[in-house]
Amino acid sequence: MTDPSDGRPLLAARLLGGFRITIDGVLVDTASRRRTRHVLAYLLTHRRAAVPRDVLTETFWPRATPAAARNNLHVTLSGVRQVLRAAHPLAGVERRFDTYRLTGAIDVWTDVEQFEHHRAEADQLERRGAHAAAMREREAACQLYEADFLEDDRYLDWAVPVRESLRLDMIDLQSRLIDGYLEEGTYGPATFLARRLVEADPCNEPVNRQLMACYAAAGLRHLALAQYHRLAERLWESLRVRPSSATTAYFHELRNPRHDGLTLIAS
Repeated sequence: MTDPSDGRPLLAARLLGGFRITIDGVLVDTASRRRTRHVLAYLLTHRRAAVPRDVLTETFWPRATPAAARNNLHVTLSGVRQVLRAAHPLAGVERRFDTYRLTGAIDVWTDVEQFEHHRAEADQLERRGAHAAAMREREAACQLYEADFLEDDRYLDWAVPVRESLRLDMIDLQSRLIDGYLEEGTYGPATFLARRLVEADPCNEPVNRQLMACYAAAGLRHLALAQYHRLAERLWESLRVRPSSATTAYFHELRNPRHDGLTLIAS
């Protein structure tokens, strides 16, 4: 989180899950006006650069005439300024020529940026061979990911690619954590994460293979074999396809009585 020692107010925004903003602990009203909420979320998500007016009008009022779209934007930004200043007098939105951004008079922290920071740190540490430190960074990232990006606003067109990108990043992080836990022999956390991933994406074969590996490593081969059958049923019911050759090969390996624990699996 941004160091508040510079004396500036701190805006903290939670976008992973329910949208929530506080400024120095004071809650910002993001519930009263839907469009105000959505534009504020957009400015926070794209805060690293000023957002052109035309981008905002095209994003939120694509079917309006240019004059009507500009008027709608003016009204909405007035609402954004109002809810921010109600929480702190220094908070607001700056206009420079035909671009907009959150005022530089406040510090900003978002869970999305912190999530991405932990993920990048984990990758760097892994490349340097600091596996334990990389695991800690991935765990910190996963703790931030309470739910999908703007979970309560699922039908915002602009948020869909952001949500999907973050979701895939989260799956990758958790998959790497599972592999790390299996290598450490900590099967409980590995199984817990693998179950969560399978619940979120039941037809994801690599994740299902990881859960099978978790069961097998813990000596629960019967659960690993049952997981394969559940996956096969889901794939057929949802997609009318059979499990891949990699998944089927791993299933047959698990059926081998000589199998006595963790086997490396293809991703």
